[in-house]
Amino acid sequence: MEKNKKRHHSYWYAGIFVVINLLAFFIIGKNEKNYIQTALTEHAENFQLKTEEVMENYIHSFRLFTHMMSQKLDSNPQPDSIWEYLKNINDPMLDIEGDTFDGLYMYYQGRYLYSWDTPYSEYESTGYDATERPWYKNAVAGKGKIVFTPPYMSYANHYILSTISQLQPDGETVFAYDIKMGDIQDLALSLKEYGKEQMMIFDSEGTVIGSSNEDFLGGSLFSTPEDAENKLKAAKKALSEADASSGVSFEKLKEEVNSADAFYSFRKSFDTGLNKLSSSPQKAVSVKLNGTTYCGYLLPGEEYSFLLLVPLLSMLKSSVQIWILPLLILELLLIYVMARVNKELNNRELKAAYVELGQTQRRLEIALSAAQKAAAVDDLTGIMNSKSFRKSVADLLENMEPDERSILIMIDGDHFKSVNDNYGHTVGDEVIKLTAQMIVGRLRTIDLASRLHGDEFAIFVSKVDDYSIGQRIMSDINNTLAKESKRRNMPSITLSAGAVLAKRGDNYSELAKIADAALYDAKKTHDGKYVNASEQ
Repeated sequence: MEKNKKRHHSYWYAGIFVVINLLAFFIIGKNEKNYIQTALTEHAENFQLKTEEVMENYIHSFRLFTHMMSQKLDSNPQPDSIWEYLKNINDPMLDIEGDTFDGLYMYYQGRYLYSWDTPYSEYESTGYDATERPWYKNAVAGKGKIVFTPPYMSYANHYILSTISQLQPDGETVFAYDIKMGDIQDLALSLKEYGKEQMMIFDSEGTVIGSSNEDFLGGSLFSTPEDAENKLKAAKKALSEADASSGVSFEKLKEEVNSADAFYSFRKSFDTGLNKLSSSPQKAVSVKLNGTTYCGYLLPGEEYSFLLLVPLLSMLKSSVQIWILPLLILELLLIYVMARVNKELNNRELKAAYVELGQTQRRLEIALSAAQKAAAVDDLTGIMNSKSFRKSVADLLENMEPDERSILIMIDGDHFKSVNDNYGHTVGDEVIKLTAQMIVGRLRTIDLASRLHGDEFAIFVSKVDDYSIGQRIMSDINNTLAKESKRRNMPSITLSAGAVLAKRGDNYSELAKIADAALYDAKKTHDGKYVNASEQ
């Protein structure tokens, strides 16, 4: 009889335990879904903002070119003189713009003028008509606006190419030059916040112009898997018919085959997932890719759209504080309550339950502490990551005194790409770690420092209302970074910075945008300049 009674109680306990846990999982799951939606939205919008900054840099450079050409046309409008001028400014423009620049040309007084050395007879023999080219037609359709032609992949050089052009006030003349959109690709490679995350940026025609997987560059997300397969077959056929001794052309065909193969595999596996994301833009959606579950997010735009794919496990790791703490508390309470109830039934069982509870609680506390630390720290540098920094700054802004001021400073490394290009990513990572050490070493214990992503950092200087203090801090950081880099025989970079004063009740995102705008001005010289918001 006693055994039956205990068995009956056990069934009741198990049933209550299951019901409460199911309810808890439902509530926690809802909070987790909201967190994922918010996190992916912020990530995609940051990706969009950074892309807009890169495109604005392209436009700014083109405005410099049009200004130079307009002055030349005013002073000497003869076509032959203009043609010679184009050739003379090609190298200076290359020095100014670096790898993004790829040749100047224009249509002027019925003639096609350009900066390279190809004889004009070659264009005449092919019947080349500048007014029928996309760059000219797009410029005319733009009616004076600066426009970009649809980007395409140059497999020989492994980068995306586009043409930027503009119709001039006379309604006929068009200025243009080709650009290599490598900065977009660098951006896609640098903004990853989650383990094994995939991200893409594509234009209005579906062409991938930036991707965490470089083999996807030039592929079209608007194509069907059958289209991608046909493109792969065509590339393989062209390769099989090519002469291996043709050098660059043969290598170009091999790379085109490799890229087409990779993109076909992706398109075939992701067709259902892409359809789900396309039908639910700006919403976090669970999708499958090669058998792995991802949290997908599609942010559409007028000219460029953004696709994020974060493995579910990586997403859960980043949100561990959202779900593990409530779950641990619930489990502890359930264990405790059941132990208390069981005390009335059997005192000896109570002692065992208390021992088990203490051991379980200790293990859970250790697990929770480790999980919280992992979720708040940047893996490479050991300082705060962007999420924990954003939350900490938001808390400080909320609790500041009414007359208290602080400074938020956004920081970006100058010429860091050249470190990776010349020394490799391993050395680049060491430069990032040294930079973080120098930043932390110059701050007080009440200040905050974070690595946002790539070579971008942020600091929050508490209880300071003078921009010059932020300038002294940045000067000190740059000086010590240069000395320590030299001492360690490491490549040195400078840090440009943009600052904004913060007060109680300010919104972190708005402050970050203002500081980013100041940083954008500072970055124009690439020499460790410091600009505050009041100087804009």
